[in-house]
Amino acid sequence: MARAHKLYVLTILALFAATLLPILALNLILSSHTLGDTGKEVERASDWQQRTRGVTYAPTLSDTGPFKMLRLEDRLPDINTVIFGSSTALSIRHDMLPPPMRAFNFAQTGHPLSAAIGEAEWLMGHTSNIRYLVIPMDWALGFVYQPGNPTPANLDAGVVRHYVGAIRNSASLLARMRDALSYPRIVNLAGIVRKIVQASDHLAAFRQYFLQDSSDDYRCADGTPARDFDTFDRGTCTGFRFDGSATFANLEPVSDPQRLILSATASSSQYVTNLTRSQGRPNPVLLSHLAALAWQAENRGGKLLLLMPPLLPGLETAFMRQPQLSAALARTRQTLRDWATRQNIVVIDAGASERFGCSSSEFVDQHHALSSCYGKIFSTFWHQYAPAADGKIAWPTGGLYQP
Repeated sequence: MARAHKLYVLTILALFAATLLPILALNLILSSHTLGDTGKEVERASDWQQRTRGVTYAPTLSDTGPFKMLRLEDRLPDINTVIFGSSTALSIRHDMLPPPMRAFNFAQTGHPLSAAIGEAEWLMGHTSNIRYLVIPMDWALGFVYQPGNPTPANLDAGVVRHYVGAIRNSASLLARMRDALSYPRIVNLAGIVRKIVQASDHLAAFRQYFLQDSSDDYRCADGTPARDFDTFDRGTCTGFRFDGSATFANLEPVSDPQRLILSATASSSQYVTNLTRSQGRPNPVLLSHLAALAWQAENRGGKLLLLMPPLLPGLETAFMRQPQLSAALARTRQTLRDWATRQNIVVIDAGASERFGCSSSEFVDQHHALSSCYGKIFSTFWHQYAPAADGKIAWPTGGLYQP
């Protein structure tokens, strides 16, 4: 009987090893391209985009700072406008801003207002051609309420190159093995195997995923060249365009907005927490720094344009139906309106995105709008409040603007 039990255990272990060992081995091979010399891959992705003006995905989209800093360095001679902020601003494309604005989207995943202000201050103090600043004022993510001072930045080319070149992944073998057997990695591997099986040239497909540091060049639906320097979402044109904006091609549009709105207005949601904890009072230190940036931009013949990012249609309305939340949100809006009027700063209030004609299908969650929604917002603003003609913009007086 003991022998039978031993044979059973050995059989189970053999089956377990036969299943997991190939997964472990293949995912370790895949991760070696992105969990090793990450800085080198970021540099290669940036250099490729500078040459081709294509769409690229550099490891990793959860830490976009190194890639964006390299891209800003390359683009600085050609631009006079920088778009800052977090991922909520990544859908803003350069062609949404009229001449004389020539923009690069420097927004980065998880980037707070305090960091954006520090970067803007460095650019205004160390460059002569940057005249226009576009900075989001995220209340939903709590960035406008965060206490403290702006985070100092250093975007000097030499400093940036040294920083990116020194990026190495120091994960131990055990940590890499855990990552290789994680659910996202296994799902990604299953998708890769499926693509290899479905490919017309199986060996070429296998080579691209497992033997190359990047994919081969391919074309997006609009004809733009693309190359991926990571294995996640490869071949989908997920990543950044030449102007710094993100495609969000790996995400599905919202199909059930009401469920997301109910989730967002629950007492435990980040949106409710940010409003109730701050009582809707923006950090006056951040506003003071923004006012100084506005003055600097004006002295250069430019402008500071602030933006309250769009939210899923109906979300702000749902907040305004709840007395405690509506009072805090109204305080935020009134504080910003009074401050912007005094400082002669233009703020686009796009929170109620439905006012601009945005639909739920133009969002991937409660606070990430796609480019089509941002296109409507800026088109409405320029048409109604700041008409542009002959390379000049007729800016309105300071205040909060919405249709």
